[in-house]
Amino acid sequence: MTTNKKNPPEEKLAEFTKLLESARKLQDDILNSGLDAADLYVEDIDGDWLENWDDNTYFDSIVFLLESDDLVAVKVRERLREKSTSEIASELEKMWQISDEHERIFAVKKLLAGGVSVGSNNRDISDKNEEDGIELLELAEELLEKLDKIFE
Repeated sequence: MTTNKKNPPEEKLAEFTKLLESARKLQDDILNSGLDAADLYVEDIDGDWLENWDDNTYFDSIVFLLESDDLVAVKVRERLREKSTSEIASELEKMWQISDEHERIFAVKKLLAGGVSVGSNNRDISDKNEEDGIELLELAEELLEKLDKIFE
């Protein structure tokens, strides 16, 4: 049985190529337009976006999500009631930087199981039972979908 999944090196190469093209376009725009190129990349160039740069962090967005009435956020808070919202947000921000999607899911799953997984073997989770393991995996996937929207 064959699958249509790309090899991770091919995906990384495609992503790198896309980033390289974006960087070249930015460079060309700056060379052709000078400082006026900023108008192409910043919507409100005359606004206070630079002064408020630190106010718009991913961490703050994750905290906002975790403190919301979103069903996924409520489940996460219930599971991790011994951790503060800022601790959870900090761990999730670190986990988001894990490049392998499967490792990221298992890292979040381990966090939800009560462990901290950044920098450790993410697949060594001893689930109490199969049902709880499936529930944790589904919650981890739902949480990552919410984070995808934040990090876009």
